[in-house]
Amino acid sequence: MFIKGKIRLFSAIVTLTFLLCGCGFSKMVDDIKIDVFEKTKFEDDTNYTSIDSQKIVDNENYTANPKISYGYDSLYTASQKLCYELIGESAYKISEEKQSNGFYAIGKVKINDPDFTDRDMDICIKSFTMDHPEIFWITNQYTYGTVSGQSVIQLYSYVSGSECTQRITELTDTVNDIIASVPSGLKQYHLEKYIHNILLDKCTYATGVEYAEDGWEEFTSYGALVKGSAVCEGYAHAFCLLLNKLGIDCYYVNGYGENAPHMWNSVKINDEWYHIDVTWDDNENAYFNYFNLDDTQIQTDHVIEPVLSDIKDRPTMSDIYNVFLPVCNSDRANYFVIESTYISDFEESRDIMVNDLIEAAQKGDDMFTVKISDTYDFETAIDLMFNTEPCYMFDYIREANSFLDSSHQIANDNLAIIMISNFNSVVVRLEYN
Repeated sequence: MFIKGKIRLFSAIVTLTFLLCGCGFSKMVDDIKIDVFEKTKFEDDTNYTSIDSQKIVDNENYTANPKISYGYDSLYTASQKLCYELIGESAYKISEEKQSNGFYAIGKVKINDPDFTDRDMDICIKSFTMDHPEIFWITNQYTYGTVSGQSVIQLYSYVSGSECTQRITELTDTVNDIIASVPSGLKQYHLEKYIHNILLDKCTYATGVEYAEDGWEEFTSYGALVKGSAVCEGYAHAFCLLLNKLGIDCYYVNGYGENAPHMWNSVKINDEWYHIDVTWDDNENAYFNYFNLDDTQIQTDHVIEPVLSDIKDRPTMSDIYNVFLPVCNSDRANYFVIESTYISDFEESRDIMVNDLIEAAQKGDDMFTVKISDTYDFETAIDLMFNTEPCYMFDYIREANSFLDSSHQIANDNLAIIMISNFNSVVVRLEYN
């Protein structure tokens, strides 16, 4: 139920919850609380602590994106864009006193538009938070009311102003350390891969977190990078924050995975957009299964929700939607396309396989990826490589070992493999004698 107070005798205040998409989400409809007060103060007399936004340093070898504004650019009314801008001003004003709802008040936003609704507010908050992955403290609840044609929105923070300052410092220091660690001279694909691997090393998936009430930090870049624990929304925000600082456009895709709300990223590599699901890659048997997929590939087990511009009616509070959604129609930067040794024919590809195995062993790689020609039936090819004479992979390794010194000999008795059937690829785990 939504109450909009246009009667001068009283005003309506509605506490609303906007949806989080992160392998879990805040309970919404059941948690909407409506309180009507005969006398409501729309002036803002709260004492706020002004929060300083600390500068995340730039890596001298890479040019950071000055501003990601896909959310802002997707807004379609002047009032929405004004609201977005005002959220940016109020986000850094946080009270020290906890409110009755358990949160800390953030500076109020006022919009002089009688047609501005809670739906508009939901779009504005979602667009703003997605454009600003560094702002982790805004809660998924806000209070909205109208009187005499003026809309007033009260946002809330999970932490007080002083605590927020401390946490901003922690996040900034962590991001700065990661950005400073990036090797010079990497092309966009390898920059993306470097950050992908850093995030997987730093963060662990937070099991048992379905709602913000179970652990709000896990839905944020702070949770992923500082605490080292996140659900998919936290992974996506952290990945976006880091790539943007390295000059790579990265955004979010909202949808479903395994019948649950899910968030992953879209990333622009060499002027082409791809899907990448860092959360689902954080799995021992996933490897790089979700690294730079096109629309068709990702939709084999993900559902993409509609983009805001394609929704004829304004989305309801319970809708999952995308504020921006690029077309992803290339596989040129897919991991298996770039990284794999390609087998067109088992005998004709022998020299390539042996040489690549030698190079992998000399570098001490623990994974070796092979992409098999579509001319082979995948299961038949796997059988020929590992089970049926001549067991080509064991043969390739024996030949490679004949050129390797004793400290780089690849173990050839038992091989652990990961089959990636949708890419006709297999990952061989390399161990050394």
